[in-house]
Formats: sequence, C-alpha cells, structure tokens
Amino acid sequence: MNPLAFNDLAPLATLYRGGMAESFHHGVAVLLATDGNILKEAGNAKAQIFPRSALKPVQAVAMREMGLRLSGQNLVLSMASHLGTTEHRSLVAGLLTEYGFSETDLQCPISHPASPSAKGDPKSRLAMNCSGKHASFLATCKINNWSASDYLNPEHPLQQGMKQKIEQLAGEKVALTTTDGCGAPLFAISTLGLARSIAGFMSEGASLFEAAKANPWVIGDHDTADAVFLRHGIMAKIGAEGVFVVGLETGEALAIKIADGNLRAAPALAAKLLRDSGLITQARFEKLWLEVAPKILGGDKIMGELVLE
Repeated sequence: MNPLAFNDLAPLATLYRGGMAESFHHGVAVLLATDGNILKEAGNAKAQIFPRSALKPVQAVAMREMGLRLSGQNLVLSMASHLGTTEHRSLVAGLLTEYGFSETDLQCPISHPASPSAKGDPKSRLAMNCSGKHASFLATCKINNWSASDYLNPEHPLQQGMKQKIEQLAGEKVALTTTDGCGAPLFAISTLGLARSIAGFMSEGASLFEAAKANPWVIGDHDTADAVFLRHGIMAKIGAEGVFVVGLETGEALAIKIADGNLRAAPALAAKLLRDSGLITQARFEKLWLEVAPKILGGDKIMGELVLE
C-alpha cells in the first residue's frame, strides 16, 4: 500500500479575508488527456485515497453490466448523493416498490434530510444520501437472484462485481477494502486510478451521462456542485472528504482530493484546471465560477476570495 501522506500534498488554494490568508487547502489533483496521459498533476496522484461517493458513477456502470436496466431519473438516482428532498425520497421509494422491496430492506443508516427544503421532515433511510445507490443494489440482487439480506457484505457477488469493475477502469488493484459512511464496502485506489475510472465511465456510461444532463438535480440537489457542472454539460460527482471528479464528453477526466476534507475549493479548482488546459472556454469558466466558487462574506459584503494555485 501507498496511502496518501502529508508529504504527498500540494498547495491547491488559499482563502483570503480582508487581504489576509485565512485558510489553506492542500491536496492532490490530476487531469488526464483522452489517451490517458497526465496533462496536469499536483501532489502525488499515485498515493491511495478513499474515493467515497465519487465512484458511484462507476458502480452504476457495474450494476448495468449485472443486468440492472434503469432509465431517466432512476438511472441518475443509482449514482446520486442526494439531499433527501421530498422528490428524491419519492424516487427511492418508487424504485424499491418496482423491484418488490420497501424502506425496511435498505441497510443504509437512518438520516435526517440534508436539504433545507425538507427541514423538519422525520429521519428515515429514504432520506439518507446514498439510499438511491442502496435501492439500486437491492434491485440488482433481485434481477440476479442473489440474497438481499447481506448485500453489503464485501464477499457478496454484487460487491465483488463492483470491485472488479473499479479495478478494471482504474487500471490498478484495490489497495484496501473498508466501510463507507453508508455502510457499503469502500475501495481504496489512487487519485490517478480514480481519474482513470471516470474516463472509463465517460466511455462506457454514455446513457448515464445523458440521463444526468437531463436531470441534474437528481445527482444531489439543484445547487450542488455536481448538478451545476451537469447543467453546463460536464459530468461531475461529489465525494465525501473533499473528493470531486469531472469527465468530459471528449474523454478527458479530472480527479481532486482536498486533504482537509472540505469540498469548497474543489469545484472551483476543477473549473480552473479545465480552463487552463484549454478544455473549456473562458466564457464557460466564468459561468461555472460564478456558481461554484465560495463567497467570502462579511455581513452582506464580499470580504475576500479563494485564490487557486
């Protein structure tokens, strides 16, 4: 194993308030060309990280190969990290019913909805941000006549299929298997392997990308960074602990890991790396920047900015 360590990090962004540096974001970023060669790298992209939910698009491709046939919003739901809105919960409940399951079959944690629009709604498994993935796990088990009671066991055929697909697209072996926040197996790969995985998704998951562009809010919520990128025609996916990935229709792929676990710098950094590499226009960059760059406020006034390295 070669897990990410402090010496592997590069400075990625600095947050200024009142002209003084207030916070520093270090991490790893790697941008791949269409042929898989590295266009840009900051930090050690070969060190292993936990990709968290940034791997959900790859898992969705794996489930499709296992026979799961979803479309439209349900297809996006299978790779979503949603905020538990009423609409999201309704989609998950409908998907479960379609395959003969109910909320009690989900093995993700009970959670409050994260969306402000659902403030005050009760805790439930449907509201947990990975419930769409878990409902898709169950549906895939049903299609293949696999046991559903132990679908989170790393040795379950479902999870073994996930692991194999991740290794295939990442071009490397999983370094460590542990447990994600939702209870599902979590596979450690490098930031470079994660970027390769997203490039593979763009090649093999065209229908998922098209569904996500048509229904960007399903991936998280209307204002989540991945939904914003999707509205601009760019595949993106948020992962916990500062992970963010981007894929372009032309085949380039980008993976970012912010070491302090704070996501706020990653979407803005992604937009800048794409612009600096000539992969998006200045006009497109400016529109993205307005929506994803953090606002440094003092009361109602702008008091600073995020400066990218």
